[in-house]
Amino acid sequence: MMKMMRRVWTAGLLALMTLSGAAADEYRLGEGVQVGKTPLYLGGYSSLAYWNNFKGSSEISLDDLAVMLYGTKGAWSGLAEIEWGDLYRRRYGYDAQTDFDGTPHTERVYLQYEPSERLQVTVGKFNTPVGYWNRMPINVLRDTTSSPSITEKIFPRFTTGIDAKITAGAVSVNVLMQVTKDLDAAFNGDNLYNNFDIERQSGIGVIGERGAWSCGVNAGRYEERVEEEAWGYLYVSGQYRTALTRIMAEAGYRRNDDNTRSNAGGYLQGTRQIREHHYAVLRLEYTTDYIANSDDMVTVVGYTYRPLFPVAFKGEYQFHTRENEDVMIVSFSMLF
Repeated sequence: MMKMMRRVWTAGLLALMTLSGAAADEYRLGEGVQVGKTPLYLGGYSSLAYWNNFKGSSEISLDDLAVMLYGTKGAWSGLAEIEWGDLYRRRYGYDAQTDFDGTPHTERVYLQYEPSERLQVTVGKFNTPVGYWNRMPINVLRDTTSSPSITEKIFPRFTTGIDAKITAGAVSVNVLMQVTKDLDAAFNGDNLYNNFDIERQSGIGVIGERGAWSCGVNAGRYEERVEEEAWGYLYVSGQYRTALTRIMAEAGYRRNDDNTRSNAGGYLQGTRQIREHHYAVLRLEYTTDYIANSDDMVTVVGYTYRPLFPVAFKGEYQFHTRENEDVMIVSFSMLF
């Protein structure tokens, strides 16, 4: 399996080096290809991952393949992104199986109007502006292949609606509203691309910056479509960033309207550049899960190598307090 991964990674590097060299005057990796003489660009990203729990199971997956069309003209900009979220998975071991899902999903499709630095209005389907992690939707730009569990369990990852952001100096305030189903439901029915199947959502967030520091707080409410259950949440986040160091922390809590179910958690992650192109990562997590009726504490030790900014080789090992959930993950991802 590792030989296969090395072959795929080598082929990917050779391909991107050839592409970069052949089109050095016209194309830069990660910046897309201009569509004629229009302000539109065509690009995308991909991710190939391998995990092993060293207890009889391993898996290779192509789970992040996307095509994007985007551009800017004056105060207007827009993006249309189609993603194949679980294109291919091959599991080895006692639970061996192969899964292929060629369903394309509308991950993000929006128009944005920004007449000045003080106002930005976004309409369509976009990443819910909560915390820091959820605002980095592309895997290759993140420091680890895995996401902190809390970023998937408190609020909807995507909003289909409108968001207005007002900035005054170092402080920004955004207000969002959704009064319809997820945009992907129009194409894929109940098999939509979001962590929660919602039909209504509202939220407000405030973020402030000072030097290398920034922090924010978000509060919101959403209604799940199938379960017909409403939830409210509170989320806080902070970040410290310099040329060599990045520290991120987020924590959140949600509770249903009946006050019968709730869950919470958070994470603290530090990334340090140890030499050019090489980064060390350490993440500590804690989450509660009412479905599994158990808590989990996770320590993630990771390493990232970026030979080019839009290319990343990542490796991490997760230590879980839950039995039999320790896992090693390695991946190759790129933005093109």
